[in-house]
Amino acid sequence: MSSQSSGNTSFPLKILIVEDHAIQRMVLRQLLHELGALLVDEAEDGYQALSCLESNTYDLVICDLDMPNLDGIQLMRHLCNLDKLPQLIFCSVQAADILQSVQRVGGYHELPVLGCLEKPLSRAVLSPLLLRVLQSRTADAGSAARSYHFSRNELQHGLRAGQIQPWYQPKVDPQTSRVVSVEALARWQHPDLGLLGPALFLPRIDETGLSEQLLCSMLEHAVRDCRHWDVQFPELKLGVAVNINMREFDQPGMPDKLKEIMQGSHLPPSRITIELTETQPLDNLSYSLENAIRLRVMGFNLALDDFGAGYSGFHHLREIPANSVKIDRTLVHHAAGDPTAEKLLGFAVRMLQSQNVAVVVEGVSRQQDFDLVKQLRVDLVQGFLLAEPMPSASLAQFIDSRHGMLLV
Repeated sequence: MSSQSSGNTSFPLKILIVEDHAIQRMVLRQLLHELGALLVDEAEDGYQALSCLESNTYDLVICDLDMPNLDGIQLMRHLCNLDKLPQLIFCSVQAADILQSVQRVGGYHELPVLGCLEKPLSRAVLSPLLLRVLQSRTADAGSAARSYHFSRNELQHGLRAGQIQPWYQPKVDPQTSRVVSVEALARWQHPDLGLLGPALFLPRIDETGLSEQLLCSMLEHAVRDCRHWDVQFPELKLGVAVNINMREFDQPGMPDKLKEIMQGSHLPPSRITIELTETQPLDNLSYSLENAIRLRVMGFNLALDDFGAGYSGFHHLREIPANSVKIDRTLVHHAAGDPTAEKLLGFAVRMLQSQNVAVVVEGVSRQQDFDLVKQLRVDLVQGFLLAEPMPSASLAQFIDSRHGMLLV
């Protein structure tokens, strides 16, 4: 039984993973961490889970079904005796009809079962469930529900007040282990709820039409932070990647807004990479292509994110004149040692290299995977093995303590 949390950040959600397989616990813990859930405990079977639940209060328990000693079904009956029940998610490799039956058992016991899911769990499946847990927390339920379903005014205030800021995850040249750039990832230091991960507010940013404001705010912060880093580490000249979704990328005036931000910064656009996330198809190809060309002509770098995760990666690669492509973590995570995964990753890397674009890989969490992508001679690597996202000041300390290099 172990507890994993971050000393640098806080998050208003405590989760217990109940899983007898150590590697699966590690993978799920990392996925929750990436979604912003940093307070995560682990139990190897139902008995350890009960021990945790007797001494701690959890918002959510994610439980395997097939475990030694006390399995998930048996654990259900014991949970009925708890004074305060956490939300529950059960997961398994069992067939769909078994999972549906588990859901019904939970209903018979009047347990708060959010879902019975097939393994492996994905970010797309877990993210909305985490939101549901937050929205249904019983502590101060009235005010919590209002806070977690953020209004446009709340989000706009968070942006204007500087509460929503970039945290930076280093990107490393695998051949030299030198930090050469960072990716700016949005975090909200909420005055009441603490630090919120992106899954808890970015969907509402998009729904309320504030994506452009977020993009401009992130770039403004990144530019200011870049200038500070230049004073501290003049030899590094760190680049920064800022994310943009397809909807904003289609807007005709988008390049001019980004150019205007850069003009007052005394920072060349070549230090900035506009990273196009593959969450939606290109709705207006003519505008997208025009914007891509204009950004490149202005001197910005342009990257395609999440390559290999969706249906449109090859289409975007053909249509958008990007100068770098980021291979999605699903092709990288635990690829080393898996012959099929190694072949797929190698194929993707060599194909992209043949297109004369820089190849970036994300989601590297094991030394074996780092060694594999280093052998494939990708250009940049990022992942929890190297560094987690961190505030600007922490990044400066991080780089200073390592003289701009990571020991991997």
